[in-house]
Amino acid sequence: MLSFAYNLHKNMKKALLLVLLCLSFSMRSNASHMMGGQITVSHISGMDYNVVYTAYRDMSGIPIAPTATLNFTDLTSGATFTDTISYDTTVVVLVPGVEEYTYHAVVTFPNTGNWRVSYEECCRNAAILNMTNPGSESHYFYSDVLVDSTNSTPIFLNPPIVLAQDSVPFYYNPLPFDADGDSISWSLDIPLSMSGLQVVGYVLPTSDSLVPFNMDPITGEITFLPIAIGNYQVSMRVKEYRNGVQIGEITRDMQILVVPSANAPVAVITNSNTAPYNGKAYTLAPGADFTMNISVFDMDAQSITIESAGEAFMLASNPATVTITNGVGSASASVNWTPNASQLRAAAYIIGLRVSENYGNQVFQSDLSVSLRVGDATGIAHHAQAASFGINPNPSTGDFSIQYNSKSTMPVSVTVLTVDGKKAASFVNEQVIEGMNVVQVNNLHLTKGVYLVQLEQNNTKIGVQRLVIN
Repeated sequence: MLSFAYNLHKNMKKALLLVLLCLSFSMRSNASHMMGGQITVSHISGMDYNVVYTAYRDMSGIPIAPTATLNFTDLTSGATFTDTISYDTTVVVLVPGVEEYTYHAVVTFPNTGNWRVSYEECCRNAAILNMTNPGSESHYFYSDVLVDSTNSTPIFLNPPIVLAQDSVPFYYNPLPFDADGDSISWSLDIPLSMSGLQVVGYVLPTSDSLVPFNMDPITGEITFLPIAIGNYQVSMRVKEYRNGVQIGEITRDMQILVVPSANAPVAVITNSNTAPYNGKAYTLAPGADFTMNISVFDMDAQSITIESAGEAFMLASNPATVTITNGVGSASASVNWTPNASQLRAAAYIIGLRVSENYGNQVFQSDLSVSLRVGDATGIAHHAQAASFGINPNPSTGDFSIQYNSKSTMPVSVTVLTVDGKKAASFVNEQVIEGMNVVQVNNLHLTKGVYLVQLEQNNTKIGVQRLVIN
């Protein structure tokens, strides 16, 4: 089982107070409207490229400008030119209070080479907590692109997740992707200000020490456990490589608002026909059918929607498919794919399933990231078949099973920890075999809340999963 939601019921008086605090603090715009953005460049034909600048706006701030003047710089010769582009009249509301504007134009580059496309605008929201003096900092967005009459920059398949719920784990995947098949890598970055200089005093968003703010280098998934309400700025960089040489990069700047809420977040349960059955990473043999079923449940009985994105769904031939059923209180999705031999490769196909839950005038979202690596029986990579485990059901009342894939026959120890690292329960199971095992836990008397279940075998940690007791 995978669960990225937790039951955090609060009494109504406390909830009202927290909401008032949120409205007076997190959404304070101080006349600023910019929350972030990015620039991408895609080849059309010849020297013609489609340049897209995407901006994210706090609707409580001042109106956004109808045009943006982009700067183009040849990084070799230093030659420059500018182009003023307009935004599309179709404006997307990501969540209530946050809009996405898309500015685009066809630009003809004067020559091949390495070009930087950039845009700068003042000013940042003074309420941002993770930089020294945000109100005096500008936004600087850029994209470095190899203009060679064929190449395009990487893109992000997923828009930002803007809202994070206090004390609830946050899962977001921008899903970086390169249509040309170039290699890409991604990492967290420091936001940029005037002339591309780094903002002063930047730190990552505040998070619980056991779940630090992190971007997974394999899947691109960003995770943290918020413990302080407020506005936080986040930046990520995607580098593009061809034949081992970097040929470009793009960045995304985005703002995360951590808010208090009485919402009881959804629980997500996954089940697949391939080991590790309820994991997040799989190695698939060509010709073998893969099916993953996702079930979402909400104790508050709110409206739930599921969306899908990822390279596997975009393949020109033999793509993966997804069937989604949205609903109130529950929703489900089923992913199906039978990869063929032409899809063998070392890099994994990353897919994302975004769950959105409406709670009053808030929309809470969370991404489930799944890595699908296509290899043969001996495997071009076996990390997906390494020891892993899941918990079912989760949330639980104290009776649950732990499913894990053991690489050897030896005892496994189970330790249940509180979120501050204190031991709440532990036991050792002597009955283990090589392969898939199920450990049944009954009558585990714990108070309601969030716990960490840790498995160890031969003094080696197998992994850690979160458990919710309700």
